[in-house]
Amino acid sequence: MDTNQPKVAVSIACYNHEKYIESCLASVLEQTYKNIVIFVSDDCSTDRTAEVLNNFVDSNKNKYPISINIKSQNTGVAENFNSVVEMALNDKEVEYIIPFAGDDLMFKTKVERQVEALEANKERHLCYSNMQWFNSSTSKTILNHFNFLFKPSENIEKVIAEAIIPTPTLCFRRVALEKLKYNQKLRYVNDYLIAVEAALLGGVVYIPELLVRYRKHGASIMDTTLFLEERVDAANYIIEHYGYESSARHFAETARFDYLIQSLNKGNYKDVIIRFTLLLPRFFSSQKWFFRLLKFFSLSLKRVF
Repeated sequence: MDTNQPKVAVSIACYNHEKYIESCLASVLEQTYKNIVIFVSDDCSTDRTAEVLNNFVDSNKNKYPISINIKSQNTGVAENFNSVVEMALNDKEVEYIIPFAGDDLMFKTKVERQVEALEANKERHLCYSNMQWFNSSTSKTILNHFNFLFKPSENIEKVIAEAIIPTPTLCFRRVALEKLKYNQKLRYVNDYLIAVEAALLGGVVYIPELLVRYRKHGASIMDTTLFLEERVDAANYIIEHYGYESSARHFAETARFDYLIQSLNKGNYKDVIIRFTLLLPRFFSSQKWFFRLLKFFSLSLKRVF
């Protein structure tokens, strides 16, 4: 550990990650940056996650300080992240906090590059980077999050409207998380909202490098309808507390696209025509929306043929 460097807390929230938590932690221990402390909160997993965690800590206690909290009851994603962030905030020497999921992986330079970026931009409250999606079963790369169709931005309107920031890549300045919490009313988009709030609070900086491997696996299941409704709720929250009505409404319209796809999958073609007609102007408003148009045509052709 190099105490001359700003102290960084990696705050890992996990639930039923017995297959993944060890490789996640190993990727943190392999960081080129050395002044790191690790906090882990397990949300009352029903598998062997707690056992794996305890064994890992015993085997690596001489490498980095690792503190774990095994919850006695499940509290949900948002509260679990709040708990593990609070563990980091209780260490008064911590200057930067990286919330991280227990099934994802860090590239070796993630912490180093993010500290460099925030040290060079003292007025910014968070930074993010590109990330690589990979198949959990095969470990093969699926795609890079930012590519020729989807571009990053530090512009707050785009951060809100296009949900630009891949939240697994975030690194916060301590002061941001002293003021903000993950919204417990939002099960699926609380990470989007806290990133937006931090950007509104103190700005954001982008690092054009792959710093995270994001795991895509069958366990990533959500209540689709509730997820769509939550995007509208998050948009309304932003408007009520911060303004940016046009950008927030733009974000909420991503739910309208998913309702379109939902109708297509159900074979409700009358509803498809109505929803598609209403969205048609939006499809040409940005690269990401044009990509959604291509996705719609691709899914439509699959159903026909």
